[in-house]
Amino acid sequence: MPPRLTPLRLTLLRLIARLTREGGGPPSAAELARAAGLGEPTVSFHLKALTELALIERQGARGRLLLTDAARLAIQDGIPIYGQIAAGAPILAEQSPDHVTPSLDSLLGVKEGDFLLQVRGESMVGIGVMDGDYVLVRPTQEVLDGEVAVVLIPGDNAATLKRLYHFGPDIILVSENPAMARMSYPAGDVQVQGRMVARMGMAAPRPLNRRP
Repeated sequence: MPPRLTPLRLTLLRLIARLTREGGGPPSAAELARAAGLGEPTVSFHLKALTELALIERQGARGRLLLTDAARLAIQDGIPIYGQIAAGAPILAEQSPDHVTPSLDSLLGVKEGDFLLQVRGESMVGIGVMDGDYVLVRPTQEVLDGEVAVVLIPGDNAATLKRLYHFGPDIILVSENPAMARMSYPAGDVQVQGRMVARMGMAAPRPLNRRP
């Protein structure tokens, strides 16, 4: 008889998720047993069943316990992703999540050293970066032409978010707002601090000034 996802096994999955968050990494079977108040032989029996159900993965017999996407969906751990939504022709709304992302870090592809900045101003609204949004920045001193970079302005103790282009001996900083002029500085005076890799729209939606 194939194994089933019993209430106790669901509890163990939720406990693995909690221990992973609180401990900074997946727990061992012994750590799970202590946290659950169960003997290691009992936990081992249920872990074998959860492995057969493809709900946990282990590297070796005593490897740490990694939840699969199917397990996170089963226990609704993380942020549910309900399919797609149309920005063009209408499509039917999904009623149940396709899968679950374990965290925003995972969804955004955050790497060690990345950091967030909150945007002030409207110079990048053309790419959907609004006043009050957050941008995820990956530290680097070199960016390709056309990438959105965090740049220290010469003579000003402040950074700005702009598209960056190399033009001969100069660096050109371009806004995504036609009302704002581009800026030009000698390349040696510009300090690139990082490249924008993602954004989170935290600002309230703004209505367009259009008549029906």
